[in-house]
Amino acid sequence: MPINFIEVLINIVLASFGGLVRRILDHEQNPKKKASFSYYIIGSLISMFVGIIVYILCKNFGVSQMLTAGLTALGGYIGSPLLDQMSEIAKKQLEEKAGG
Repeated sequence: MPINFIEVLINIVLASFGGLVRRILDHEQNPKKKASFSYYIIGSLISMFVGIIVYILCKNFGVSQMLTAGLTALGGYIGSPLLDQMSEIAKKQLEEKAGG
């Protein structure tokens, strides 16, 4: 299956936008938290990574383009908290194995 680079680019932008919205909402909910320009850039990059994974999974399972775009944007929105939770779970498991 050939790669459609325009479709990939559109999904990356959607995921990045989802991550940017997430960071803006996080900052509004906690205005005391110091947020710099890099805070938003890093959030967008994490969202792009998660968005690419969601895009690849959707393409692999034959999901329609519109649903893929929506899931990619949603994946970008929840990407950063999802990766944070996964890293906490992995850290706890490694600590349990090392201690036990």
